[in-house]
Amino acid sequence: MNVHFQLLLAGLVIGTLAGCAIPRSWTTITSFPAAPTELMAPPGFAVEVLVEGLNGPTQMIAGPDGRLWVAQLNGGENDGKGEVLAVNLETGGRRVLLKGLFKPTGIAVHTGQLWIAAGRDLLAAPIGADASVGPPEPVLTDLPFNGRSNGTLTVTPHGEIVYATTGARLGNVAAPGSATLWALTPQAPTHPRALATGLKGAYGHAIDAQGRIWTTEIGDDPIDDGYPPDELNLVVAGADFGWPQCAGNRQPVRRYGGTGERCATTRAPVTLFPPGATPTSVAVAPWDETTLLVALWNRGEVVQVKVTFEGDNARGEPAPFLNGLRNPQHLLVWRDGSLLISDFAVGAVYRLKRNG
Repeated sequence: MNVHFQLLLAGLVIGTLAGCAIPRSWTTITSFPAAPTELMAPPGFAVEVLVEGLNGPTQMIAGPDGRLWVAQLNGGENDGKGEVLAVNLETGGRRVLLKGLFKPTGIAVHTGQLWIAAGRDLLAAPIGADASVGPPEPVLTDLPFNGRSNGTLTVTPHGEIVYATTGARLGNVAAPGSATLWALTPQAPTHPRALATGLKGAYGHAIDAQGRIWTTEIGDDPIDDGYPPDELNLVVAGADFGWPQCAGNRQPVRRYGGTGERCATTRAPVTLFPPGATPTSVAVAPWDETTLLVALWNRGEVVQVKVTFEGDNARGEPAPFLNGLRNPQHLLVWRDGSLLISDFAVGAVYRLKRNG
């Protein structure tokens, strides 16, 4: 098992998907536990436990019923027991919307459907008037990948769904269709367009108020000496980030035929993280649109990156923000302006608010 990302590793096995609608049934939690003392929020912020008792939570979204919708593995990564839950944040009540999913790491609500990134497949399930969810149907199957999850889903202001295919090598080049960030329209879902290439693992994405697409990059492929740094990137249409010939800040990887000339033509990252940091999520800070928050799964922290724009790109340096987590998985700006942070290992969701 690759120590850089235990959550995402899997054998080259395609799971059998089984989804079904679940009757509405809520349980009520009367109180929430106190925030753990080891969580260290920055000055001016308070953090509390909002949800607990989850089992491998992956992506969170705001559901059409006003509740928090959470995908979770609900067991071993390849057990095929994944679920999507609706959680009432006022009472703690929760309802299973779908079960029997294979590795659901991404969810999105769009055009009256729940879209699900499940292993190598992209599924869509109808959402009823009562926010119940019907059986999912495959939209795209056997997506290119390297044995890992293809990550989260993000809806753009233009109505496209952004998803990624992880990088698989054929010799010194990426396998066709892999290492790519894609966008599809529900009206023509079988004809997605490539937004950017050369991305080993564009796991998490965010859209800012100007419609710019930010993506993390998990670059765990060995390079000439050890492993490359992970990245935060600002995407422009047609961008080439260089994998596998280039890594980090356009560094040539000689073992895969990289050269300085080749890497000089690739797009530079916004910032770099230490090798193996594993950035699984990025969000625009609700209190400052020029600050990006990034969850570093293996480092147990959320960092902030204050960016400055240079032409069509941006630059920034990561700085500590929230420490004391186990495996921060996903970041979500909630309707009230707070930030929700899920912890995969703990099975909890925390809420962070500014004081005052």
